[in-house]
Amino acid sequence: MAFVPLHNHSDYSLLDGASQLPAMVKRAEELGMPAIALTDHGVMYGAIELLKLCRGSSVKPIIGNEMYVINGSIDDPNPPKKERRYHLVVLAKNAVGYRNLVKLTSISHLRGMRGRGIFSRACIDKPTLERYSEGLIIATACLGGEIPQAILRDRPDVARDVARWYQGVFGDDFYLEIQDHGSPEDRIVNVEIAKISKELGIPLVATNDAHYLTSNDAEAHDALLCVLTGKLVTDEKRLRYTGTEFIKSEQEMLGLFADHLEPEVVAEAVANTARVAEKVEDYDILGRYQMPRFPIPEGHTPVSYLREVTEQGLRARLGLPEASGFDPTYGERLDFELQVMEQMGFPTYFLVVWDYIRFARDNGIPVGPGRGSAAGSLVAYALGITNIDPVTNGLLFERFLNPERKSMPDIDTDFCIERRGEVIDYVTERYGEDKVAQIITFNRMTSKAVLKDVARVLDIPYGDADRLAKLIPVVRGKPAKLKEMIGEESPAPEFREKYLGDPAVKRWVDMAMRIEGTNKTFGVHAAGVVIAADPLDEVVPLQRNNDGQVITQYFMEDVESMGLLKMDFLGLKNLTMIDKTVDLVQQSSGVSIDPDALPLDDPGTFGLLARGDLEGIFQLESSGMRQIVRDLKPSSLEDISSILALYRPGPLDAGLIPKFINRKHGREAIDFAHAKLEPILQETYGIMVYQEQIMKIAQDLAGYSLGEADLLRRAMGKKKVSEMQKHRDIFVKGASERGVDAKIADELFDQMVLFAEYCFNKSHSTAYGAVTYQTAYLKAHYPVAYMAALLTVNAGSTDKIQRYISNCNAMGIEVMPPDVNASGIDFTPVGDRILFGLSAVRNLGEGAIRVLLETRASDGPFKSLADLCDRIPGTTLNRRSLEALIHCGAMDALEPEANRAQLMADLDLIIDWASSRARDRASGQGNLFDLFAAPTDDSSDGSPAAGGDLSTAPKAAPVKDYPPTEKLRLEKELVGFYLSDHPLKQLTRPVQLLSPVGLGGLEEQADKARVSVVGMVSGLRPVTTRKGDRMAVLQLEDLSGSCEAVVFPKTYARLSDHLMVDARLLIWASVDRRDEQVQLIVDDCRVIDELQFLVVELDGQQASDIAIQHKLRECLNQHRTEKDEGGIRVPVVAMVKDQSQVRYVRLGHQFCVRDSRAALSSLEAQAFRARLSSKLVAA
Repeated sequence: MAFVPLHNHSDYSLLDGASQLPAMVKRAEELGMPAIALTDHGVMYGAIELLKLCRGSSVKPIIGNEMYVINGSIDDPNPPKKERRYHLVVLAKNAVGYRNLVKLTSISHLRGMRGRGIFSRACIDKPTLERYSEGLIIATACLGGEIPQAILRDRPDVARDVARWYQGVFGDDFYLEIQDHGSPEDRIVNVEIAKISKELGIPLVATNDAHYLTSNDAEAHDALLCVLTGKLVTDEKRLRYTGTEFIKSEQEMLGLFADHLEPEVVAEAVANTARVAEKVEDYDILGRYQMPRFPIPEGHTPVSYLREVTEQGLRARLGLPEASGFDPTYGERLDFELQVMEQMGFPTYFLVVWDYIRFARDNGIPVGPGRGSAAGSLVAYALGITNIDPVTNGLLFERFLNPERKSMPDIDTDFCIERRGEVIDYVTERYGEDKVAQIITFNRMTSKAVLKDVARVLDIPYGDADRLAKLIPVVRGKPAKLKEMIGEESPAPEFREKYLGDPAVKRWVDMAMRIEGTNKTFGVHAAGVVIAADPLDEVVPLQRNNDGQVITQYFMEDVESMGLLKMDFLGLKNLTMIDKTVDLVQQSSGVSIDPDALPLDDPGTFGLLARGDLEGIFQLESSGMRQIVRDLKPSSLEDISSILALYRPGPLDAGLIPKFINRKHGREAIDFAHAKLEPILQETYGIMVYQEQIMKIAQDLAGYSLGEADLLRRAMGKKKVSEMQKHRDIFVKGASERGVDAKIADELFDQMVLFAEYCFNKSHSTAYGAVTYQTAYLKAHYPVAYMAALLTVNAGSTDKIQRYISNCNAMGIEVMPPDVNASGIDFTPVGDRILFGLSAVRNLGEGAIRVLLETRASDGPFKSLADLCDRIPGTTLNRRSLEALIHCGAMDALEPEANRAQLMADLDLIIDWASSRARDRASGQGNLFDLFAAPTDDSSDGSPAAGGDLSTAPKAAPVKDYPPTEKLRLEKELVGFYLSDHPLKQLTRPVQLLSPVGLGGLEEQADKARVSVVGMVSGLRPVTTRKGDRMAVLQLEDLSGSCEAVVFPKTYARLSDHLMVDARLLIWASVDRRDEQVQLIVDDCRVIDELQFLVVELDGQQASDIAIQHKLRECLNQHRTEKDEGGIRVPVVAMVKDQSQVRYVRLGHQFCVRDSRAALSSLEAQAFRARLSSKLVAA
């Protein structure tokens, strides 16, 4: 009988297993093993993946869990401090055993967690284990098991008692485990376990507690342990394994134990592993749909109820009276879709989705118009699941739900990001807390991350690790794999050279390569929610995430493989922004806007798009997209949808966008290979843009059904040669029968194959195009409200706020400091201005804001600081909050000339005065000051609500206001932004010549691009390197955004005198893209306050004369800065006059001069007209 490994850890034993499941199954096949068990530490993460991998192999999967068992109770609120947690291998024998293992695993995580951090363990107690024992096979595990521990403590009697208990509960399904990793402890335990086996008649099984695949992986697994524990490989005192914990063959297992056990005992223990595997039955848990139980009204089935609500919904959509019939275009399609849904068993699915989306709409929670292929369904449109009419937009149902290929539909829904949680709460309440959970994700070690992790445990300097990791290119968010990096066609030859030329680098990369792709940590899927018919802890193992939420232990694809209903509840910020804009417009002008009923031919909207004013416009904000939209000048929703579909790597690389633009504007002819293509491709100017177009071509030209056409589309996308040839023959034959020339049909098939790689889902593109149009419409017609909403939903992002404020300025919308008499909680539109919201002010709590707004609403605006303090108790709005309001400018309107220093001088006096009045009012006495005051019209009862008499309020002696720099500093401190002014606003226009790139636009610059920027140092963090050298990390900002800038030691030595907080600098730097983040590497800088640049005047003829250019270059090169000089560069600008036009050209950094006056003299001596500019800072 062949050996079956029954005790194996994969990389789902996070950072304690180096075996990835595909490789583990492949290894078992190579060794001729009939089965393999998966027993990760305390979890079942990989169970479904193992089942799927084994389906196409000769290996039987055995689902297990190496659990932790305690002798106390998992419900004990005060467990003993040194409570022992014993290892126990638990295997599922059949479907009942699987359910019990799931139950035990869930209980251990939800009720039995012990310890903290990397030492936390999910534990189970023996009464619970006994309760769910049916269908389970038990083995005593490693030296950490209860029986081995009793033996090692010299308590053979206890060991036998424990063995008897397990034998009593599990009978023939209880096994004693022997392992030999070469330690003396193994020998002591194995000898005694063999005795217990013989005495009690309990069979033995031989295992190897494998944590990696082969002996070659031992070093890599050791590095993984060091990553887990934060140790170095060279550390003496740390967790280590013996180097023997890999999957061994039958012969290797038979060769163990020889020095302390009889050969026949070992042979029997090895043979028993196969007998255990033979006991294991099919779990039958894949592919059976398990829909939640939706409450169906009496007299209905899911099928009849779905038809009823769908027909009602469609009549409402089309404005038809009740009980009226449908136009055949709609009626026949509706019948077809409902019939397909019934045949495929999905009516309940659609009712579940309809129900929670109806809840969202009924409760004013913004819902997106659709996402993915679901917008192709008329039923979804009728039910309000989507808001796009698939008939008028030419969307195909079969792209969403194909009757030719049974698979679960997938409806993902966008909700307002602030209220998405309410929908999840509704679903949880509707179906039961025990039947709803969010879904786990696993963070795998990518090439960049694993290279750095392994470098750390090998004690390789961070700088070296960072330099090598940065050579790995990132394509579409994914770093290239290490195997690719060292291959002959490496995308970075320098990486390959270092690998081949340096043994230390080779060892480092080889080790990293062995654990690349392993799971490192778990997280929670941003949107995924699973809804089940039965309690989830009977179907899927559960645990808690770091925030205490219950989540599945199976990731998204595995949940779907089990036939469970998985929904994506996505939060889309733009829906929140649209909703806020609509509310602000309603509040300010009484105009009610329905974003789903906007006119789709609005000139103002398309005018805004044509201008390229795309800040805050959904999907169109990037600089690349801005230029494309400007060139395209969209004139319809179809144009917008098409450009969203084309703006992706494939179509961009293929040059389809310029072709699309040229064809739209008549600069390129639109030709169709056959007349039948025209109605299909007309809307995209003869270019295949959508997957649905490929399906329609197959249907109209070759006679495919739309279901068959969808299978063709999928085959083309996957590029399976045999399947492609089969389809080619069918397509050409079908097209020929319908009057299309065979040669044309064959060429068209080639084109379809080519475009299938690029083509996008039209349903998704159209739905998202609708959101794009809505945002553009609102910005075009209600710019102040829209920008206020945009600023509000992005309030957590300083970079975006700066960028959007810059956009407001360009639109003529002034963004002002908060105002206690006008600001709301969020950014507030007031006329043509936007005020910062009160929630932006630090040291001002939610309670204080709420009371301030309520008081203002009920009793009118505040007349003065005294009035505010008199009307709002000091316990609610304390001194710190009042200080913050004064310093950020929120009380400027309460003081003549907005003198903030005067308000601060008055503050303590007024606080004392107001608290005295409050005490007197509370005791029913008059106030001493008030007794001497003349009566006024509004002081009849002396209550703060009635205004009281403010003439008695004390006033400090007049003081001068703060200097402008102090005002700005305090604003920045309290709100995070300069409000009343900005230090860089004082710079004159010529600065734009020296800094053509704003910090907000760095994302669009290529890696290593050299740039010059003008910015202010808002933060400086000194750093000392391992060698003791000093360097710095700067936080820079300008009017468009902010970024980090690194000043390395050699540069810092030259520039340190110029680097200080609040310094305004002209900086020469290179762009550095690191792990999707963009920063600057500073090369040189110049304090801009005194800077004047050198202007060389040339006429057009001189500028194009090579001899003149050479002479100018020679002249400037005489005065260039030396490498070791810093902070003295003077930039040079050429002013080129060509007839009536004047152009300014900034010369490259290599032409900067060190001494402007000496350079000026040289230029004049060579007959150049030159001068120094005026100062760049306005006086």
